[in-house]
Amino acid sequence: MRQDARVGMDTIKIGIGVSSIGRFLPLLGKSAGLFDKAHIAVEVVNQQDEEKVVEDIVTQETPIGTPNAPSLIFSLLNGNDLVIVGGVLNRPAFYLAANEKIGGIADLRGKRVGINQPRRMAGMVMLALLRRWGLDIERDLTLVDLGLNDKSFDALRAGEIDAALLPPEKAFLAESEGFSLVADSLELDCHWVPLATTRRFLAANRELVKKIASIYVESVHLFKNEPQATQMEIGGWLPALGKQPQVLKKCYELFAGIFEPTLTPSLASIESILDEVALQDPRARGILASTLTEKLI
Repeated sequence: MRQDARVGMDTIKIGIGVSSIGRFLPLLGKSAGLFDKAHIAVEVVNQQDEEKVVEDIVTQETPIGTPNAPSLIFSLLNGNDLVIVGGVLNRPAFYLAANEKIGGIADLRGKRVGINQPRRMAGMVMLALLRRWGLDIERDLTLVDLGLNDKSFDALRAGEIDAALLPPEKAFLAESEGFSLVADSLELDCHWVPLATTRRFLAANRELVKKIASIYVESVHLFKNEPQATQMEIGGWLPALGKQPQVLKKCYELFAGIFEPTLTPSLASIESILDEVALQDPRARGILASTLTEKLI
């Protein structure tokens, strides 16, 4: 963080990770002039990689940002002093998109199901859902590893897999192309998108971080209460959705319902994601969610 050339303006970079409506709030706040009003010159950085968001928070390249929760927790386990200062999305919104062979969960048996890297949010949610549905990943179906990049939709289109867990933007596009959405993750109480920084940066810049958290809250209010203007903004940022107004409308309505209006992180949802991480890294066992958060507003 440094002083901007404009008198009294602080400059900050915010990392958002991926092109998703779930990370849209600082762009909306910037467009609406909320950062200027708070005397903050902001640059929103789209790293296109979840773990890069965390790395850049730790190095203070982008000292505040919205990684996914698993990437943040794995980094914490490696000794980094990250802290959650807000809960942007306290539950995950993914949809199981499937071809014509699958009419319901029972039909997944014997089929090819795509999965991204299990340490990433979508992969972790996929494994949690399969357990909830009583499906054994070794015996009941074939998991197709699609690597770190999100190639699930392309693989589904190409017939390389029969089903995949997709984020809303791609899931609703898939539905518009004739694929079925047979299940979703909305009932999972697992923290998805935190607003995070380091304790070191927070200690030195508490008022600035508090202002940014307040801008996120104002941006949620704008998002929920100005649907037409918000959808136009999203369409400009995500052109593929801008060309599909009905898909864009469904995505908007979903996120308008799940953005946390007060930015309060759900401790229960953080405990749940800690439990999921612990299945892959036992060091997460016994960590209290309350020790990972700092209330600012």
